[in-house]
Amino acid sequence: MRADFNNSDKGSNQMATFDAATRRLWAKAQYRAADMGFTPDCRNLVENLVNNTARQLEADGFLADKDRLAVAEANMERFVSEMIIEAKTLGYNELHENTFAAAMNRLCPLWPIC
Repeated sequence: MRADFNNSDKGSNQMATFDAATRRLWAKAQYRAADMGFTPDCRNLVENLVNNTARQLEADGFLADKDRLAVAEANMERFVSEMIIEAKTLGYNELHENTFAAAMNRLCPLWPIC
């Protein structure tokens, strides 16, 4: 299932806030991974992670909390940084599914990501 990062349905403030959080988290992930990029399957994993992270923020009641959103963004960057470390260790020039799995194994639990 591919995440929808171009959703223009802004029917409510809560939805707009969810969409904004999703866009911000995805932007952080992309920015941090810019030098390497994601394989298509890894991109799908990260997009789903971004959506699930935004859902966790929503479930915890923190979508509009700037401080908590900043923590989520920093942790998303930390997660992708861990993927990059693993990729470099393996000699990859792109982020792969196994780099995603390695970051999960090393960092979780990491609120609100996992």
